[in-house]
Amino acid sequence: MKKGITLIEILVVIAIISVIAALSLPVYRKAKQRALIVKTLSIINSIEAALSMYSTDFGDYPHYEGEGTDFLVLLLQGPVDSHLWKGPYIRFKKEDLDNEGNILDAWKMQISYRYPQDKYSNVPYIIVSAGPDRKFDTTDDIGNW
Repeated sequence: MKKGITLIEILVVIAIISVIAALSLPVYRKAKQRALIVKTLSIINSIEAALSMYSTDFGDYPHYEGEGTDFLVLLLQGPVDSHLWKGPYIRFKKEDLDNEGNILDAWKMQISYRYPQDKYSNVPYIIVSAGPDRKFDTTDDIGNW
């Protein structure tokens, strides 16, 4: 008799590997999604810290109710032509910004900033990411409130 692996043994091993892969894929996706949420929260927390330092120097937060955050990058990273400015308050990497200089979340979507705001009473300004579904004003939005 010759020693070797039969076709049935190979098929059983392939079936076991397939089942393990099928069971672990949803767990991997969930872990990846959670990591992206945590990264976005970290980005928002960093912007909040920089805005706090900016507010200490200027006495108020930057006023803005439009689209994009390129102005915020300029004010926080600088340089700004003002004797009050003692920054940079934060440094952005090239991959943290889009082509127009707007701050991006973990899904490479623009983060939104509003000040003044009257939607939430516990924060003076709103920093929000559209979250995993990439649509604003849904239940999965990630913000500083």
